[in-house]
Amino acid sequence: MDMKNYIEIAEKKAGSQIELAKMLDVTASYLRSTKAGKNGLSIDMCIVLADYIEADRLEVIAASNLVTEKDEKKRKILESCFKKVAGVAAAAVVTSILTFSNAGPTHAGFSGQVVDNTNYWQLSYAFCKVILYHNQSF
Repeated sequence: MDMKNYIEIAEKKAGSQIELAKMLDVTASYLRSTKAGKNGLSIDMCIVLADYIEADRLEVIAASNLVTEKDEKKRKILESCFKKVAGVAAAAVVTSILTFSNAGPTHAGFSGQVVDNTNYWQLSYAFCKVILYHNQSF
């Protein structure tokens, strides 16, 4: 998904582009410029945006950096984030299915127990750090 799509989803949720701009602490014209593909958002704004629309942080950061990145090697690294996140998401789905499935009689006491997705968020954070590291090393 590209930045324009993420911003449009957030605009719908916020009610307007102006409200979203206020939430991200930018001007509406800066947000329009980002949506038009002229500039990206800072990492902190990407994280706020991703959390707001319940998207993967790494994907939003990568999409934002792809807006302005010209170096083909760096673009490939950023584009790989979408594939890696898809793999992590698939693993998270499988883990969730296994975690929330009905327990057998020997584990009946644990049936229905709520388990958080801490490992998934830790993996997303780790991927984010990898991208930042790669961007700095070029």
